[in-house]
Amino acid sequence: MINILHLQNYLNLSCGVSKNIYLIVKNSSHQFKHNVICFGGDGLSRFGEMNIDPIILDNNKRSYKSVLTHFTKLYRYCRQNEINIIHSHHRYFDALSRLLKLFLSVKTITSVQSKVYGNKIISYKADMLIPCSNFIKEHLIKNFNIKEERLRVIYNSVDQSEAFTLRPKEEIMNELNILSDNFIIGYLGRLDYSEKGIDILLEAFRLLSETNKNIFLLLIGNGKDENEIKSFISAHQLNAKVFNSKKDIFNYYQLIDLFVLPSRIEPFGIVIIEAGIMRVPVIASNVDGIPELIEHEINGLLFESGNVHDLKAKIIRVMNNPELARGYARNLYRKVNDSFTIERTIPLYEQIYQDVIG
Repeated sequence: MINILHLQNYLNLSCGVSKNIYLIVKNSSHQFKHNVICFGGDGLSRFGEMNIDPIILDNNKRSYKSVLTHFTKLYRYCRQNEINIIHSHHRYFDALSRLLKLFLSVKTITSVQSKVYGNKIISYKADMLIPCSNFIKEHLIKNFNIKEERLRVIYNSVDQSEAFTLRPKEEIMNELNILSDNFIIGYLGRLDYSEKGIDILLEAFRLLSETNKNIFLLLIGNGKDENEIKSFISAHQLNAKVFNSKKDIFNYYQLIDLFVLPSRIEPFGIVIIEAGIMRVPVIASNVDGIPELIEHEINGLLFESGNVHDLKAKIIRVMNNPELARGYARNLYRKVNDSFTIERTIPLYEQIYQDVIG
């Protein structure tokens, strides 16, 4: 049996990285034993359902003393539990695992889910790196001088079984006070202007609302700009709703007629995969890793990032061409089903675990 320790900052239900860790732990074979250490989060109970109790590290103050405390606790845990592989999912733990490797007979793996810069001396020294997209892979090669043989791209994935048991659509529509004849534009994820581009979606929706009274904007998530978003909706009297649902998210994808991802920065975009498995047509910005998922005019539409009028035009195109939209959705579903389900990605992780052990 190969004993693996996963390290992550916070395990939150709405976090794509946390979802990925959960799916790895839930679906891997009995040849692997998984352990989890983190700083906390609202998604811990999901691991308890698998009889895994994540160890919580104190993170009240980030200082040299706290780093030493974290190192000591991790060192003891690895020794006591005979850990073979440390799989880090956060840059802080990537650096710590490098130090641990100096004192322990362990192999190290780091999953890279975002584009970061700086700290080259201590960053990404693991035996193997797993970028979440080819975009991130090229970023690591260019900015951190990582050799290609240490890189293996594994896309984030979705568990189709989570989309099988859904509440009645009409029941949820009634709860949210959405009329049945509304065309629903949806977004799920972090409510953030600078990275996620929610301001672009809001402005495009405001312009659309001037001539389209039966459209509805459904924003599901939370984040630093949540209150500002609600104020914008109220000030312009938009037919829109913001709410935070961290569990059973596929219940809400079934409501959506068009999913929009307006990100300014997006290494991958797991919500596109989730929308795809639910056969929801997608419009997304043409940035970073998104074009690896959305092939323009084949399985969705891409718009120029930050361009409100381009997004508005693409939304109108989908609204006015329902058969075209259904074709995009079918093609995206096929792509997700072929390459982005957990059944496809788990063997890739297990192969890496076996390879680093030798």
